[in-house]
Amino acid sequence: MTPILVRDLLMNMLLGLTALVVLVLAQINPPAKDNPDTLPPPGSLAMVAAWPEGNIDVDLWVKSPDDNLPVGYSRKDGTVCSLLRDDLGVTNDGSPLNAETTFCRALPAGEYIIDIHGYSVPADSIAVHVEVALNGRLLVSRNMDLKPKQERTVVRFTLDAAGNVTSSNEVFAPLRSAGK
Repeated sequence: MTPILVRDLLMNMLLGLTALVVLVLAQINPPAKDNPDTLPPPGSLAMVAAWPEGNIDVDLWVKSPDDNLPVGYSRKDGTVCSLLRDDLGVTNDGSPLNAETTFCRALPAGEYIIDIHGYSVPADSIAVHVEVALNGRLLVSRNMDLKPKQERTVVRFTLDAAGNVTSSNEVFAPLRSAGK
């Protein structure tokens, strides 16, 4: 082999090795550091119900152990839970997104019940997507069919004093219609 050919071969191998090192270094991700500017989640327990666009009104109802009455459109604040916004479909709304959100600021031990109610739903049923997050981790993600004036329980779960889920089910418990 001629010296020029050997030099070219070594340079190409060095170039390939350099490219490989650069590509590998780009894949190394340093561990995340706590950012003091990051806002904490708005609640220890967060619930979101979302449904299709249009003049459709679905209500989210939540009962915590410390409340005698559930939180919903007629009672927006409880002892620890609050309804962020009562979405009425297209009424007083500049966004096509239909969603209601409830947050609980604390987690007293006991049973939590989360229901949805079809306040103003077309004759056919609609699909409602509900997510429940506990301390920033997804606890429930469900798609449910909802008929006009129907109330359905999304989830019922019990928390112990440490904030751990000890039991969970979907047995219906009326919240909106309980006092009627």
